[in-house]
Amino acid sequence: MITTTGKRLVFGLEMCALVFPLLYLAVHTLPRAWGKLNTDFPNYYMSARLAREGYDTSRMYEWRWLQREKDHRAVDISVIGLLPITPISTLPMWPLTGLAPLTAKHVWLVLNLALLVPLCWLLRLMTGLPYRRIALAFALSFPLHRNLLYGQFYVLLLLLMVAACWAYLREQHALAGILVAIAAACKIFPILFFVWFLRRKAWRALVAGALTGVAAIAASISVYGFAAHRTYVEEILPWTMHGEGLPPYVTASGSISSILHYLFLNEPQWNPRPWHNSPLWYALLLPSLQMIVLAPAILLICAEDREPRRIQLEWSALLTACLAVSTIPASYNFVLLVFPACVLTAILLERKSYRWLALLVVIFVGVGVPLPTPTGVIGPAILLYVPRLLLVLALLAGMYVLLRSERPNRRFPWNSGQAAWAAAMAVAVMIGVHSTLQRERAVRQEYAYRLPLQTQALLAARPQFTGTGISYVAMTPAGYSLEGPPADGSRSERKAGDDLSFTGGARGFWIENASNGPSRIVEGDASSRTIEADAREPMLSRDETSLAFLRDDHGRGRLFVRRNFRSELPSDTVLTPPSLNVYEASFLSERAYAFSAVRGQGRPEIYLTDTSHANSPLHIGEARYPALSPDGRWLAYSRFDRGAWNLWLRDEQSGATRRIADVPCNQIEASWEKDSKTLLYGSDCGRSLWFTAVARKRVVP
Repeated sequence: MITTTGKRLVFGLEMCALVFPLLYLAVHTLPRAWGKLNTDFPNYYMSARLAREGYDTSRMYEWRWLQREKDHRAVDISVIGLLPITPISTLPMWPLTGLAPLTAKHVWLVLNLALLVPLCWLLRLMTGLPYRRIALAFALSFPLHRNLLYGQFYVLLLLLMVAACWAYLREQHALAGILVAIAAACKIFPILFFVWFLRRKAWRALVAGALTGVAAIAASISVYGFAAHRTYVEEILPWTMHGEGLPPYVTASGSISSILHYLFLNEPQWNPRPWHNSPLWYALLLPSLQMIVLAPAILLICAEDREPRRIQLEWSALLTACLAVSTIPASYNFVLLVFPACVLTAILLERKSYRWLALLVVIFVGVGVPLPTPTGVIGPAILLYVPRLLLVLALLAGMYVLLRSERPNRRFPWNSGQAAWAAAMAVAVMIGVHSTLQRERAVRQEYAYRLPLQTQALLAARPQFTGTGISYVAMTPAGYSLEGPPADGSRSERKAGDDLSFTGGARGFWIENASNGPSRIVEGDASSRTIEADAREPMLSRDETSLAFLRDDHGRGRLFVRRNFRSELPSDTVLTPPSLNVYEASFLSERAYAFSAVRGQGRPEIYLTDTSHANSPLHIGEARYPALSPDGRWLAYSRFDRGAWNLWLRDEQSGATRRIADVPCNQIEASWEKDSKTLLYGSDCGRSLWFTAVARKRVVP
């Protein structure tokens, strides 16, 4: 039993431990968060602002499209992108979009700090811990500091999950289901808590959650349109599930997926020398390890035990398991561990297990401590440099032991229901192994066509042969810049962050510059003279006398051409009707051009103008990125099929089409070399969604 003196000593130590993190918050974190945008707040803010301004947001997940809109509004951040954020999670920013970006972040920071008050109140009601200990848990959570610095979403998510557990404990099951559904609509992984409701036969929670999920999706569609949600479900979510929604070889994330990528999968630029290059081992280990970590959190759910502490512990274990199996966890995600930490602290204090409590504190603090990305480490030793995963697994193992020790009928833990769940999970693992192996083997077929990059770019877009070599737009953490030799050898050095597209010919090249205002097309020499204002994606005609380009109105594109653009009296002509939202185009002349466009909320398709067509759809399926060959004989394009954009070829004389490749990754933004036989294109195979590298392939004999 602790004496009065001992209690005073513990109180003093707790207050001292609370003071230093609070000073760090006040002196370091909040001033940095207040003074600049950082990532990731602008990602949420920009998408909500575009919707509020009445823009067509069907392309808001495309890196350069959103970057262009960010530049037009002079948002002070180098690179912006919405991957892999759900559309619904940006809706809380809607009321803030009438403010300047930094002012909006100030309001968001104040709101996040205010949310800590109801969080502490709910945690005290549920765990019985005094407020100082709950405050200490938040203060010692370095992920909380990251949340505030980046303007992230996870304090609100934590409140939703804690409130849902509290509602369930008060037998307000419908409210619990509603709160979990809102959380799942925002960040996906809370959807696993519907399994928890199912195991506990909480039918009201399931029904209320399902209805709320439908309502949340409907509300989001009403704001962002159906096309953006279709893109998320069909293209973004599958890549996120297998760990390639963001660069997958960065082991600092501490995910099972990233470590296995690093150890077993090669990638020419990002991971050229893995420890053991084996898609088979990767396919065997990823689904198996994820299920081994997650399965106990589901199988140890005990519907018969309605004790509040048991429910809190099950909830905590499932929340921690979700973080452990996440494919792209970031440091700020782990602010969610405040809830499991408080629950475990209350249990250990009740049992007077002070040594285990000390270990819990070490693990909790260690999970959030930021560590630099290791370099030069090969093999399983990488685990020593990413302790977060090991610490989370240790924390989870402790919770599983507690759940097992408190389970009724421990000698006979299995019943028919658990056996059915175990069998279903085993089948899921086998399906996962098979599909992962097929995917990873197919993806690596594309490596034979990859070209080495001159710049170690995250993304290499719009590759083109410009007379003396291959040029492309490179995205680095500093922004976007044109890389590669210019058409005439005269291109001056350009600052990263300026250039989003370009075109070139024998007599020069022209660049879309989108910094600090509307996009404009400028000459690529030292003069940087503006050729066309409020324009994007320049295209030079075959005879180099006309310059085609796209111009947007509230996110909807139209195709224009400027005749005799080098003369003092050029003339602009619009080539497409306002009913079509033009995404991209290929231009040889006013009588020979193709473009991809969307009518309404439909899917993109390719339209052609030549001697027999006048902006007529080709009816070749969902297709984008048209590229007419210089001789006019061929049309290359990307067609969406089975979750990926693959290259196809159309004979312009016969109209016959054929598939060039069949791989479960994207081949986009093709362009022809002068021989009209060879394609340059962007490929994200083995990388991350739309983080393309340059590839080259001969497609005509």
